[in-house]
Amino acid sequence: MGIFYQFCLAVSAGVVLGFLGGAIKAICRKKGYSQQQVTQARKALARAARVAKYLTFLGLALGLIWCVYFLVLGAVSPGQAEYANNMSELIVAVLTVISIVFAFLEFLKHADG
Repeated sequence: MGIFYQFCLAVSAGVVLGFLGGAIKAICRKKGYSQQQVTQARKALARAARVAKYLTFLGLALGLIWCVYFLVLGAVSPGQAEYANNMSELIVAVLTVISIVFAFLEFLKHADG
């Protein structure tokens, strides 16, 4: 577990340094885009949002199925109630993050148009 902790620490430091470097680069250099590049980016974003919508709904449907399963498991087998509760919480947490990413993509799609 210590190695995994060190790995996560190193990746986190790399991400923070990368974001800081990207922010400094963006501040120092402003880039202009042609109308064609803007149009292509909007089309790509619309396609990504469409794919994300279906993947999000797939994840939500599967999450509902498995949360119901773990609810029934906890009710039928009281010895596994804590396990079932923890698994349901994990599923809900993952689906929350996925839904937030989808909402952000939809926001970007509608903010430009």
